[in-house]
Amino acid sequence: MKNQKLNISTLIGKGSVMNGDFAAPGSVRIDGKITGNVNVEGTLVIGTSGVIRGNVKCGGIVVGGDIEGNIIAPERAEFSSTARVIGDVHTGNIIIDENALFQGRCIMSEEGNPVREKETLSYKVKERKDSKKAANEVKEALEEAKENEPEPVVEHVVEAEEEK
Repeated sequence: MKNQKLNISTLIGKGSVMNGDFAAPGSVRIDGKITGNVNVEGTLVIGTSGVIRGNVKCGGIVVGGDIEGNIIAPERAEFSSTARVIGDVHTGNIIIDENALFQGRCIMSEEGNPVREKETLSYKVKERKDSKKAANEVKEALEEAKENEPEPVVEHVVEAEEEK
């Protein structure tokens, strides 16, 4: 995307603040701050001063700023040296500069869609089964311990009569 010329149709300037979801057709550049989900049909460019606190869905993305949220960008995701991305990325292609900060999972597919959804669900089902199995094992162990509990020792104390 570095060598492509983008036709930016919407610009959110530096110092602008928006609370709530944002959607736009075409390509968008954000140099301000958005707290909410962002949905852009074309390419989304986050400038070095740009901040998004929410999930992002777009055709492609170039990040130079800060995003805290998941990104779905089927075409391509590019994180420059000043980028800070905290969240999962679903994309077809990804480029991460060596100085960029990225904490999350990257799931790649030709369409950029979350292709591991079925695996994640089956993992959660397995995790639940393992959890139930562990709970049953603990219950059985407690029952077995109760059954094998030794009889309590009862001491009979006989008091001697004092001599008169």
